Amino acid sequence: MNEKAYEYLERDKLHHIDMIESLNAKTAEVLYAEDDGVLLYNVPSCTFMISTEQRKTLDRMCEIMREASLMIIHQIQFLPFLRERFGLEERMECFQCAYFGNKGLDEHIPEGVELRPLEMAELEFVMKNYEHDAEEDYIAERIKAGMIGAFCNGEPAGFIGTHSEGSMGILQILPEYRRKGIAYSLEASLINRILGQGGIPYAQIVTSNEASLRLQKKLGMAFSDKTVGWLY
Repeated sequence: MNEKAYEYLERDKLHHIDMIESLNAKTAEVLYAEDDGVLLYNVPSCTFMISTEQRKTLDRMCEIMREASLMIIHQIQFLPFLRERFGLEERMECFQCAYFGNKGLDEHIPEGVELRPLEMAELEFVMKNYEHDAEEDYIAERIKAGMIGAFCNGEPAGFIGTHSEGSMGILQILPEYRRKGIAYSLEASLINRILGQGGIPYAQIVTSNEASLRLQKKLGMAFSDKTVGWLY
């Protein structure tokens, strides 16, 4: 079924980059793959990844999923239906973006700033300063997976990592270190690392996050002309 899944998803590669990269990384199980849609289950994140334009196909996918607590749908017109069908209270609409450059980025690391992998000893720092709700076990897992920290004159200034399904995120700069180019350096460093591992760096940006949208454009990320929706 993988071949059929790729065939469908690559009709709009940028819009489906999260699903394609999950297949490339072999972290997703193909639950449905036909000309009318694809349903994946991303194992590390326990996420159902859905793409179909057909309501009848979506109904079949729902029967396969049966129960779900976390999903991403690539056709946001189906958000209300899925939210009611699975009793999921929260939703988040995002722009999908990816870096397709052949060469790495100049990280433009500011003077006095050092970038290095975070260590477990810095878990408390991340938990204290990350502005979104996250379980401690999840952040610990992400540190082990390879979060990058920024240190200004030896003091922790910010961090970035990848989410368990593969997207870049968990980006946070402490208020006193903002507007110094550190966010750019952190994400450029992460992009370079993912490129070096043979992957395509991608991110999902909440539609209202204008600062992050500007950063992605500055980094040369390409944006899908469609949005995706998370339910949880």
